[in-house]
Amino acid sequence: MRRMLLWMPILLASILVFAQPSDVMAKEPEHADVRVLIDISGSMKKNDPKNLRRPALRMLVGLMQQGTHASVWTFAKWNNMLVKQGPANEPWKKKALSLSRTISSPGLFTNIEDVLINASKDWKGPPEDFHRHLVVLTDGMVDVSKVPGESEASRKRIISDLIPKLKQTGAKIHAIALSDNADHELMKLLSAETNGWYEKIDSADQLQRVFLKIFEKVGKPDSVPLNDNKFTVDGTINEATVLLFKKEDSPDTVLISPDGKEYTDGDIIAGVAWYRDQGYELITVSSPMKGEWSLRADIDPDNRVMIVTDLKLVTSEIPSNLAVGEKVSVTAHLANRGKVVKRKAFLRLVDVRADAMTPAGSDPQPLNDNGEHGDKSAADGSYGMTYSEPRLFEEVELLVSVESATFMREKRHVIALHEPASLKFEGEGDDVTAVASVSEAVMQQGAELKLWNQEEGGEKTAVSFKADESNPYRFQVDLVDPAKPLYMSVEGLSRSANAVQRDYGPLYAPGKEPEKPQEPVGEPASEEAPAEEAKEEVEEEVVEEDDSFLMSALVIGGANLILIGGLAAWWIIRKKKAANQVSLIDEDEDLLDEDDEDGIEGDTDEDDLGEDIQGDDDSDEVPEEADQEDSDDAKK
Repeated sequence: MRRMLLWMPILLASILVFAQPSDVMAKEPEHADVRVLIDISGSMKKNDPKNLRRPALRMLVGLMQQGTHASVWTFAKWNNMLVKQGPANEPWKKKALSLSRTISSPGLFTNIEDVLINASKDWKGPPEDFHRHLVVLTDGMVDVSKVPGESEASRKRIISDLIPKLKQTGAKIHAIALSDNADHELMKLLSAETNGWYEKIDSADQLQRVFLKIFEKVGKPDSVPLNDNKFTVDGTINEATVLLFKKEDSPDTVLISPDGKEYTDGDIIAGVAWYRDQGYELITVSSPMKGEWSLRADIDPDNRVMIVTDLKLVTSEIPSNLAVGEKVSVTAHLANRGKVVKRKAFLRLVDVRADAMTPAGSDPQPLNDNGEHGDKSAADGSYGMTYSEPRLFEEVELLVSVESATFMREKRHVIALHEPASLKFEGEGDDVTAVASVSEAVMQQGAELKLWNQEEGGEKTAVSFKADESNPYRFQVDLVDPAKPLYMSVEGLSRSANAVQRDYGPLYAPGKEPEKPQEPVGEPASEEAPAEEAKEEVEEEVVEEDDSFLMSALVIGGANLILIGGLAAWWIIRKKKAANQVSLIDEDEDLLDEDDEDGIEGDTDEDDLGEDIQGDDDSDEVPEEADQEDSDDAKK
């Protein structure tokens, strides 16, 4: 015992030294460097007549978190750094809000190449301090000059030279196409090659919600759930920002604190900043009171409560685009001041889960820390799963959340789903042609594509095709006989380096689909049994069946009553006989209830988790109750 006591301090010190590297998260850029590029060409007068780019930009600026660096660029023939690159602090935000009012549509041409080059000029090599993002909003094609061929040459340089350079810097391009006339093919390629986000919108009214979606990808904010306009603040939250989307005729928003005090945008209160703009409101509360807050406001699925906290939910990088059926690894863990929370006594009190929100509803996912189903190691504080979606939805929102009695966290990941390949018929009759495409959004170049005709006996005949010179993902199909159905398969690596294989067919050209067999027509009633008489016979049979069913039910019910009565009498007699006997069952149950199988005692108090997790800087951020539980485990 004396020797153990002498060696104990040394052992504890060595454990702390060797455990520290695994507790500290791998060094990755924590903050974002965001450059927002806004088209101000003359065509925007038609596609954004109300200049809704202004309030959308102001919302994005208002949501930017401490530590973010940002700049705003405008472009047409020339490009201009409207708001200089710098930390997105209060002075920078005020300047951005002010200069946003100058955005209009005075320019000529749409020089996308030039603005991409200038906005990313200072990015060299892979990111070290910030992860890099370019947000591009445009409504047109690459248009740099009236000289024939110059615009096409600019577009080719973007694909052949600029995209590879941007990929080397780790930049992600998020492209928003604000009209049918935009170069959607180029916008998709820019976002796909850099694992960014692409979205086509029909109206500038949608800009704010698209900017929110992109912000959640760029800023990866910590959030708490907002349910029925209520949200809970725990002791580790330093600041809360509420984003509310508003209708024009909606009444004024009221924010209600846990102690029942009500606030509106007309109140000037220390620690509360209220910003109202066209279509939305931002309410920021510093050092918010602990407890349940509520709102009297429009309920909207895109409303958010984003927080600044030391206790964060950290998730792995999830691709913006996935092929249908593609499998991707997802991990999540809690981190307090940069350290992974591993204490079993604390993690026993929380529920870590994931839900795939699809148009068909919520689909729970098996996120676990058991070393199974995609989790790499059991009981290490990191929860894992393998996610895939076999159904083709336009979008899926993967919601990862942690919940306990005292705190909640959630992270949202919006994923666009794609078929890895597709086949499109063009023309009619004997002049029909076909174009096969491999999805550039999810598949790497070099995916193997096969096309064939197939006879009823299973015999296959290969169908030839050749690559399109202007697009390596598109192929012209040689249709020898348009009347025969086509079969297709694609196999290769996704952009996330996952193996993808998918089959299609039979695929029919327009007008060549097989005729559907007609449903058999019922035989007419015979002359001996007219329709009315047949109907009466059926009704008589139903009545007879009902009478028979009723009689059977009465017999069975009576028998059951007799049986139940007999069992009740037997139980009463047995109870009287056992009245004077001594039973050990209750005693055994008390013994089992005293400690559960994990050795957690019943007096664990979760109400103080939020405060205890904050702890001292050198602690492992675990409540005292958890320490006592670990001690009890050791004794046992």
